[in-house]
Amino acid sequence: MSINDKDDIMSSADVARKQQAHEAGRILYNSFNSNATDSGNHQPNGLVSPGYHRPSDGLEPCHSTCGGQRRISTVRRTFCLLILFDLILSFILWVIYTQFLNMGEISKALRTEIVEYHFDSSLFDTVILAFWRFMVLIISYAVVLSQRPWMVAITTFGTCLLLLFKIFYFKFTTHSSNDSAISYIVLLVSFVIAWVETWMLDFKVLPREKKDRERNDTFARPPNERTHLLAGSQHNLPITDQYYSPVNTPIESDSEDVPSDAFHSMPGTRGHSRSASVNLSLGGQEQEYKKQGKEALDAAWILVNDQEDWKLETSREEIGAQVFSKYLPKAGKVFLLKGYLDASAVESFEELWYHIEESPQWNPTVLEMRCLQHIDENIEVSYQLSAEAAGGMVSSRDFVTVQCWEVKENGVIISAGSGTTHPDMPEQKKYVRGDNGPGCWVYKPMSDDRCEVMWMLNTNLKGWLPQYLIDQSLSGVMIDFYKALRERLTYLRQTSVTREPSVNSAIRPMKTIA
Repeated sequence: MSINDKDDIMSSADVARKQQAHEAGRILYNSFNSNATDSGNHQPNGLVSPGYHRPSDGLEPCHSTCGGQRRISTVRRTFCLLILFDLILSFILWVIYTQFLNMGEISKALRTEIVEYHFDSSLFDTVILAFWRFMVLIISYAVVLSQRPWMVAITTFGTCLLLLFKIFYFKFTTHSSNDSAISYIVLLVSFVIAWVETWMLDFKVLPREKKDRERNDTFARPPNERTHLLAGSQHNLPITDQYYSPVNTPIESDSEDVPSDAFHSMPGTRGHSRSASVNLSLGGQEQEYKKQGKEALDAAWILVNDQEDWKLETSREEIGAQVFSKYLPKAGKVFLLKGYLDASAVESFEELWYHIEESPQWNPTVLEMRCLQHIDENIEVSYQLSAEAAGGMVSSRDFVTVQCWEVKENGVIISAGSGTTHPDMPEQKKYVRGDNGPGCWVYKPMSDDRCEVMWMLNTNLKGWLPQYLIDQSLSGVMIDFYKALRERLTYLRQTSVTREPSVNSAIRPMKTIA
């Protein structure tokens, strides 16, 4: 056999291997996505058709085809309900206005408002405006499914223009005081609700649908050799980058026994034990959590040591607590509680760090508290569900926080945290996800059984809440939390409860301080 014949055979073998590898990759890709596609979406060669849409974890496209019928997103349906509410409310307010007119019979009032309409004395044009907005917006955003904000801008501009002329030409003085009051309400409601429709479409509907389309387009592309085998993994799966290998056999060792700790498995993020050994290798996401935790601790330490511009919000002398507040340009209003605990700094810290998952049993402000992921001995990611506040006027909020602790000079312990995200705890539909800025607990030793404590709360509760209600609820929550913590520490000391250490004692703050 000649050399040329050998080269031809090797070339043919290489081509065959490449074809087999390509085919194996395509089969593997389709096997991962077979559960997410319908039989009608498969092409004869097994590839996913361009019409394929993968479910997007609750996010839905702005409009899609299902059973031959188009459907619109949930947020757009809510916008359409708001438009209908606008029409009904405007009509009801106008009817109430006609009841206040002193004309004896309602038929006479309706005839005066509609048949004998005058721009300077009738408010029936507000109902016409509402009907005009209803028709234009429903046709544009429910029938045509427009993705542009121009139609709602036109209806809002037209409404404002007519109402501007109306307030100058309408004869308010010809009506009684009751009639004038209801006429003010009719005009103001028409003005406000037109702007609410503009805000909802421009800040809620269109941005949400754009995000949904981008995510669904990711899964609608036909696969090729550069497509991820696990479609959507870059969106839905946590970034770990943690790979473990068995340890090498010692040189000149004749033993074939493998030590029990030679192999490591990736630590789980749910239900993990804090007594587990610290990860020897951290992936990209864990490194990011470490960075966030350290930045939160440094920022909180600077804020809590800045004693200027703090204003007293409330004081409870019977429990030795004071709550202060300060306004920060970027963070908004930040609260600081100062008090004293009848326990050492280490005991107080450990109760709120190593045993925090037990806090719902004694803390009335918390419904759930658990660790999502243990990064190392100083950093973890936790989930908290708060209880209702202000007598139920502020509903429950949940938070995902990366936390970090450190021992400063003179045995001062600081545990700080800041809001983050975690794949094991996406936003819940039944709760509003709050956002924590850099905040902290600081424990300053005073004696073996007493310490000074400072709690800085920097949070955004989200939602449509008046500022005075937020201030009242947060101050009350801090006082209730502090009071419950004092009672908890007193109970533990009086009953001499033995707490089992949750981590290696070598990394506990008590040893660090000593």
